[in-house]
Amino acid sequence: KFTLLERDGFIVRMENHEAKIYGPMVLDLLSRAKSQLAAKYEVVLQEPIYVDIYPQQQDFAIRTFGLPGGAGFLGVCFGQVITMNSPASQGASPSNWQSVLWHEFCHVVTLSKTNNRMPRWLSEGISVYEERQAHPAWGQRMTLDFRKMILDEKELTPVSRLSAAFLRPKSANHLQFAYYESSLVVEFLIERHGLETLNRVLTDLGTGLTINDALERHVGSLRALDQE
Repeated sequence: KFTLLERDGFIVRMENHEAKIYGPMVLDLLSRAKSQLAAKYEVVLQEPIYVDIYPQQQDFAIRTFGLPGGAGFLGVCFGQVITMNSPASQGASPSNWQSVLWHEFCHVVTLSKTNNRMPRWLSEGISVYEERQAHPAWGQRMTLDFRKMILDEKELTPVSRLSAAFLRPKSANHLQFAYYESSLVVEFLIERHGLETLNRVLTDLGTGLTINDALERHVGSLRALDQE
């Protein structure tokens, strides 16, 4: 019973009432994200790209995970498909749907470039970084807890072990910090070594090279990178 909205290689499926309210804004944001991010990361995307926006969190969970739950997830990307919660589903703690959609579409770009062969920390780090680049109010920012964790050597995860921060976080806050730290690593790589170097790393991942080998090939030793 969802309305279908189509433009620029996107097929958006959303509840009829919501489509009337902000459906055109969804298409505008996706077209802008595609023109900016696909060019930035030198990707030609396969089309169509599907975006499903659910006003009921449980419907989102069943569509995404196959069972109810997943209350902590706002959106998920499966290559050419994005599923996400609409503002109507978020209760007392609403998030910015535009920021979430930009984040998830960035996953479409990076997963396409790497043929789905990239570690979670790099994928999430680029998406969070690109949120901040797109709008000053989007993406994660420094918090007091994050600052304490950065200054505590036991809490700060070296770049060479960032994947473990997502696989075995000590707490929900540690998982959120893993997203933030990963975005800072991406910001560092771009500022220190240039976007072209990051693109070369992503290209190598697409050919099957491991992340550590790709970083050493284009950035230098992992020990030096961890120190920097």
